[in-house]
Amino acid sequence: MLKKKTFDFLTAVAENNNREWFAEHKEEYEVAKAEVINLAGELIKGISLIDPLISADLDPKKTVLRIYRDVRFSKNKDPYKKNIGIW
Repeated sequence: MLKKKTFDFLTAVAENNNREWFAEHKEEYEVAKAEVINLAGELIKGISLIDPLISADLDPKKTVLRIYRDVRFSKNKDPYKKNIGIW
């Protein structure tokens, strides 16, 4: 389960979506990312028990999407996503 600090961080990113702010709060991002990776690992374990196509050995780090946006072809030039995704 994700902690409130993770949601607070994502709210703050949405309100302060710039490189300077993110650099100052990089440690908070790393904590939030670690929590999401742990959640992904728990989900993988649970899903692998009911779906044989999902390997329990799947690396949770490889399932968490990056927070950095590709802004090259976008009108929205915010450098960071406002969410952390798991696929």
